[in-house]
This record gives sequence, structure tokens and C-alpha cells, in this order.
Amino acid sequence: MACAARQPRQTEKSATRLALARDYLARGNFGAAAREARRALEYDDENERAHNMLGLVSLLEALRDYRLIEIDGCLTGDAADELRAELDQYLLTADEYFARAVAIAPDYGEAWQNRGTTALQLGRLPEAIRYFTEALKFPARLENVALTRANLGWAYFRADDVPRAAKELLQAAQFQPGMCLAGYRLGRVYFARKQWEKALAKFREVIDNKTACPIQEAHLYLMKTYLELGQKSGLEPLRNTCVALAPQSCVAAACRAEGSTAR
Repeated sequence: MACAARQPRQTEKSATRLALARDYLARGNFGAAAREARRALEYDDENERAHNMLGLVSLLEALRDYRLIEIDGCLTGDAADELRAELDQYLLTADEYFARAVAIAPDYGEAWQNRGTTALQLGRLPEAIRYFTEALKFPARLENVALTRANLGWAYFRADDVPRAAKELLQAAQFQPGMCLAGYRLGRVYFARKQWEKALAKFREVIDNKTACPIQEAHLYLMKTYLELGQKSGLEPLRNTCVALAPQSCVAAACRAEGSTAR
């Protein structure tokens, strides 16, 4: 039986559909973004950007579930378990799409970066490190080199390789001065090393930049650092600011707990 002839690539039509998908994604319409990305692949199944787009949709769906679990309500029990199962499935689907993207275009740094982020969320730290490292080989196709390096540093940190984490995060901070995420994560490195004064300076730097850096965890770790230094007075305003950022989150609950120990 003869195989069906492969449809010729219609790259311009595919690009038009992908542009629509980007627009929908920017507006938070995940369903429409996925639909247009699939249509882009109907015109050109080798459009690596369309595969990456479908991966992004699944990744953002996973992050939405994470927000429901950790930030909007700090869920526990059956509801949390069900959402975590759904979250993991979204992540696995995202990884499949990102894998297809880099199989088509091995120099697609952004797809490697996204695959690294997915692996990091899944707790697959060796894979995350490998994917972020691969992404950095192709800076021309990366949207934000500093962010990728900061993510690589965080993967090393979570893998308990603190020296490499420090190296990557310092490079990220040098590449993009004032980067909130790199600053917070460097603070965590210093905290892990018990370099309290350096940790204090980094966390303080992040939370003082209120507009650009609404990182709730930085408030929590600043409180922890003050307590390690034996400075218990004046923590109440910091606790209140932390809680106000996301009152129902798990981090807010931790900030309340840290505040109670300081009394």
C-alpha cells in the first residue's frame, strides 16, 4: 500500500497562524493560542516555533495550577492532589512539544530554555541543568540570556551544588544588573552558606524595589535572615508587607509563623 504523499510546507500561512497564536497567548487565551498553533502545524509540521508555542501553552496551564495550589489558596488534601496530578500532566505534555521543537531545530535556544523550566518544575534537576546549559550555547535564539543563566543557577542550587549556583547567578546579575530573580536567588545562596550580611543585603535590595520585584519569598527570607542575626525587633511591618502581597498563599502563612516566633 503506497504511503500518502506528504503535504508541501506552507511556511507563510503557518507563520500567520503562529502570529495569531502569540497574540492570543499574550492576552491569556490559552485555548485560542493552542488552536492557532495547531493550525500553524497543519500548514508546516516542521515549524519549530509552533511546537514551542504549544509547549508554552501547556507550561502556562501548569503554572496556573501551581498558583491555585500555592498562592491563591495554599491548598492541601484531595483538591491539592488532583491539581498536582493535572499540573504534572501539563508539564509532561509541555516537555513533549519542546522536545519536538529542538529535534527540528537543535539551535533553538528558547525551546531548550523552556524545556529546562519544565524539567525544573518536574523536579528533574539533572535534565534541567542539561537543557539550560544547552540553551546557553545558542544565545542568538534566546529571548533572555540572563534569565536562562539565572534558571541554570537555580537548578544547581536545588541540586545542592551551591558553588556552581553562585557562579551562574553572579553572571546573570552582571549580565542584567538589577534583575530581581537573580538577586533573590543569590540571597538564597548566601543564606544557605550562612553569609547572613550578604543575604540580608540581597533580600533588602529586592524588596526595596517594590515596583519591579514583588517577590513574596524575598520578604520571608529577609525575616529569616534578621532572626538568624538575632534582630527580632521591627519585623512586624515586614511580615505585614509579605502577607499583603498574597494573603492566602503558603508563603504568607510562613511569614505569619516567622512573625510569631519573633514576639
